[in-house]
Amino acid sequence: MYNLIRSELFKLRKDRSFRVLLLITAVLSLSYPLLYYFDSEEPQFTGAEFLIKFMASNGYMIKFGVAALAGFFIASEYATGVMKTIASSGNDRGRLFTAKLIGFSVGAMAVSIVFPIVSTTEVSLLSGFGHLPEGVDAFFIPRALGLTLLYTAGYAAIGALFTAIFTDSGKTIGFSMIFFLMIDLILGGLGKYIPFFTTVYDYSIFKLMGDISKPSIGSGDLPALLLVPLLTIVAAGLLGILVFRRKEIK
Repeated sequence: MYNLIRSELFKLRKDRSFRVLLLITAVLSLSYPLLYYFDSEEPQFTGAEFLIKFMASNGYMIKFGVAALAGFFIASEYATGVMKTIASSGNDRGRLFTAKLIGFSVGAMAVSIVFPIVSTTEVSLLSGFGHLPEGVDAFFIPRALGLTLLYTAGYAAIGALFTAIFTDSGKTIGFSMIFFLMIDLILGGLGKYIPFFTTVYDYSIFKLMGDISKPSIGSGDLPALLLVPLLTIVAAGLLGILVFRRKEIK
């Protein structure tokens, strides 16, 4: 298992699509604060104020990054025949999928922290980092970055499941993007007629990811914020293994 994970991490480092995705995300992260400053007559933010105010915007980066990386890093191996070779190597398919999920999650997590780190650094160079405003939890920065990585892993587990279902880069990217962007509206709309879906949405990573950017989080809310993404990783991972084991790889 260790060798399988090392192999996936090695492929991730050498993967051109991963490098391009990191570069695109970095460029967007540099451009976003500048566009805001040029278009706004309001006083400039300090680095700390920018991170607090715009941390929620990173959710779109995560969704885009997971969808794109799932298609190019995993699903593309079906088209090139790499997946068939790996699956016929004699290794257990459950181990193979788990190793790919770990490598893919590491790549997605790397992409997910580019925006908060790069954009906040840029704003800090322009206006200084400043201080966290009054009423903001002193642990906001490490907590926000830690939860960002955890929730990205949850999204990555769902993305990896889609790769096992569709086995095609275009279909995986397209469906993942539509799913991640529309699931809030779908569950929210269904919840108006069937209360069960409201409960499902309230305790899903799709809803709770918005709480990452809250200035402070009560001790009663923290268990759900931690358990929901962990359970999502386990559930989506097990479903992905089940689908991958039964999949006929051509």
